[in-house]
Amino acid sequence: MKLYIPTDIERGLRQAVSENDVNKFGDVASPLRWGKPSWSASQVLRQGLDGDEQKLKFWALELSGHENPSTRRYASRVLGLLWEKNPDWAKQILTTLADDENWLVREEGHAVWSELLTKHFQQVCPILKAFSAHASAYLRRCVAIATRSAGNLRKEELAEPLTRLVEPLLSDKTVYVRKNLGPYTIGDGLLRCYPDITLKHLRRWASNEDEGIRWNVAMSFASYGGSRNWRDGVEILTELAADDRRYVWRAVASALLYLARRHAEVQDTLKTWLNDPIRSKVAEAALRYLPAK
Repeated sequence: MKLYIPTDIERGLRQAVSENDVNKFGDVASPLRWGKPSWSASQVLRQGLDGDEQKLKFWALELSGHENPSTRRYASRVLGLLWEKNPDWAKQILTTLADDENWLVREEGHAVWSELLTKHFQQVCPILKAFSAHASAYLRRCVAIATRSAGNLRKEELAEPLTRLVEPLLSDKTVYVRKNLGPYTIGDGLLRCYPDITLKHLRRWASNEDEGIRWNVAMSFASYGGSRNWRDGVEILTELAADDRRYVWRAVASALLYLARRHAEVQDTLKTWLNDPIRSKVAEAALRYLPAK
């Protein structure tokens, strides 16, 4: 396994783990940037603990309670290993970490919940379903992130359960949730991996009058998955473009702008809408940012 940290840092991390010295580990690991460097540190930690349940619990407790969030973030990776041995115990702390005020800690928590949903779908799906109704936007966002990750498995039997998992989030207008839902989880995730089933649900959702749901349907096409299914997208967006609520029609314009930059036919459609009294404002908003032909 390739690590993305200098040899001296790796050596310091391994020594700290072998000595069971959480503070020394934190001194070396906390300055590492989020991404490959911090991921490398977590892998060194997991290797050093070698599945020993007593050590795993010790490190999980010490790290999860650490005052420095750059050190606390590593607790989730340890808890991911503990799940195999004691899921109920791990669940409580992982939930707290996924709801942490610090974004570094949250990101690691959400990443581990994503791994767990992928590996233990039947066991973890009900937990995340409960998260979708939680008062915390952090935990609701965790559902979106985990769903996209599990979608990458491309297992057809997961398409319907994953779609149902995110459905309660569709009307959520919290920025932290919706920006990770429509364009990311649905568009770049479910629509890319399971186009037929996802399009079926997008059409159903588009008939709902809730503006939050309609925003997410529209923005799901401002994505790679949306671009691959642009003809279906234009059909659905045509319906949504008749919605006179700014929250909805601006999302439609954004999605059509995204598609028009990639498919000339969409730009032609927008030009025909300039004479449509219902959809002209959508066309004008999108065409404003496109080079004239």
